[in-house]
Amino acid sequence: MLRNAILSSMLAVALLGAGHAYAASDTAIEGSYRLVQDDSFQRVLSFTPEGNVSQVSDQEALIGFTAGLGTWTRTGPNTVTATLINFKHDIKETDGGDGSARITYELTFSDPQDGKYRAVAGSYTGETFAETQNPLAPTEAPVNTFGTGFSGQRIDVGPAGAEPA
Repeated sequence: MLRNAILSSMLAVALLGAGHAYAASDTAIEGSYRLVQDDSFQRVLSFTPEGNVSQVSDQEALIGFTAGLGTWTRTGPNTVTATLINFKHDIKETDGGDGSARITYELTFSDPQDGKYRAVAGSYTGETFAETQNPLAPTEAPVNTFGTGFSGQRIDVGPAGAEPA
């Protein structure tokens, strides 16, 4: 009986400790990261401590869409899901004109140094919607879908090892 009580206590402590380690991660995801996609195009994602995320891409003028804004949440100690919305101006992508896109990122952060992750890898999937559609409504059928993988690194002040100005 005593042995079962001790084992139960040890299991409870282990489970509480595992949950605490995830919730109280000392490694910061917040910051900006340069992503290089599998197709060589580039994006920058910026994560705030409040759970907001913004995106810019070198494809914005080429394909015809705006920067994106959205939210992110940790899904594990070093993993994140982020969802962003942007506006599209490409007839093919939005079924005839202006519309919007919803992009979902799945990110895994690595190489922790000095309390910050230095590297990231993952993929994103996107859906475009016509001007009359709501990209946040789960029942809306997208006009088009897209996606790719990427890898990237944290953007720091100055090059690595540089002295402050």
